[in-house]
Amino acid sequence: MRPFQSPFAKPPGQGLSSSTVNVLWGFANFVIAYPLIVDVGDFNLYAVDQVIAVGLGCLLMGVMAARLFGRFHGGDAPTGS
Repeated sequence: MRPFQSPFAKPPGQGLSSSTVNVLWGFANFVIAYPLIVDVGDFNLYAVDQVIAVGLGCLLMGVMAARLFGRFHGGDAPTGS
C-alpha cells in the first residue's frame, strides 16, 4: 500500500503517513461518528430520509476530502479559478 496524508503526518495533512496509521485514523473516525449519528438526537436507522441524509453527508465529505488530497496525487483538484 502507498503512504497517504493524515493529521499525524509532518506537516499535518500534507506529509505522508503509513497505511497502518491511515487505517487507525479511519477507524477512529468511525468510532467517533457512529455514536454521534446513532445516539445524538433521534436517528432512526429505518427512516429512509434520515439514512439518505447521513449517506449524502458522508458522500459530500468524501468528495471534499478527495478534492483536497487530489492535489497531492494528481487527482481531481480545484484549479483555483
